[in-house]
Amino acid sequence: MIRLANEKIKWHPAFAAAIQLELKDYKEELEFQTEYQLTDEPLRIDVLVIKKLKDIEITKSIGRMFRKYNIFEYKSPTDYISIDDYYKVKAYAYLYKALSEGTNNIDIKEMTVTLTSSKYPRKLIDYLKNEQKAIVENKENGIYYIKNTDIETQLIVSRELDDDKSQYLKLLQIQHENKSLINNWIIEYINNIKNPLYAVIMNVLAEVNPNEILEVYKDMGNVKLNESNREFLLDMMKKLELDKKLKEEGIEEGIRQLILKQYAKGLTAEYIADINDINVEYVKKVVSGAVTRAQH
Repeated sequence: MIRLANEKIKWHPAFAAAIQLELKDYKEELEFQTEYQLTDEPLRIDVLVIKKLKDIEITKSIGRMFRKYNIFEYKSPTDYISIDDYYKVKAYAYLYKALSEGTNNIDIKEMTVTLTSSKYPRKLIDYLKNEQKAIVENKENGIYYIKNTDIETQLIVSRELDDDKSQYLKLLQIQHENKSLINNWIIEYINNIKNPLYAVIMNVLAEVNPNEILEVYKDMGNVKLNESNREFLLDMMKKLELDKKLKEEGIEEGIRQLILKQYAKGLTAEYIADINDINVEYVKKVVSGAVTRAQH
């Protein structure tokens, strides 16, 4: 079935929220800056994490390699990390160092770069191994260290992460194989409804796959919730049902307009159905309805 372009999903704010939740046990020791602007021009680091104290050890898997200044580059589930993306984030790191006050104020050895993607960037990794002689070590599921570079670098492949170790980053997918991940998330979300980080992530999940969220909501009848949270849950279900209906109606209208536009150019119903992967009877019904309305 043809898919029309939807409003752009705000994955990057959700990623910034997920990183902060992943590292929430260290919120007193870390400083988080999202979309850190390097210059007057629109050059922004997705997430910059600064360790406030040098001797603080981060045991969370995604932060074990942290130094003082830690730069994250994020790609949404529909995007991928290219070779040029790798050099771009390295350039951001160099700019961040170069634009600091004083001469050599930031030691390059006190910086790390983290590339985050839903998919494993095979072309990039092959390039780094073959052309840059980098060594890539798989430290644990979804976490790779890229060695023999001037800046400590790690790759996070969110799809491969363990659910119990990085559940917030693992949430940022189009679809989820483990439904209990969504179930646990919703319970935690309801218990933290005043926390804006949870709201940012839920907004993205509900926009990307409202059917999945609704399905889990409806199966939560036996979950113990207080009256206020249960009422909130019911209100969320009603909103999701409405959003789902409006989205489906919007897609339906968009397809109808596309069919009529192509038909007006002289394309046959059969050809329109073929190029758009739509049932030909549906195309004929849309065209017939438009002709009937025009005659009246």
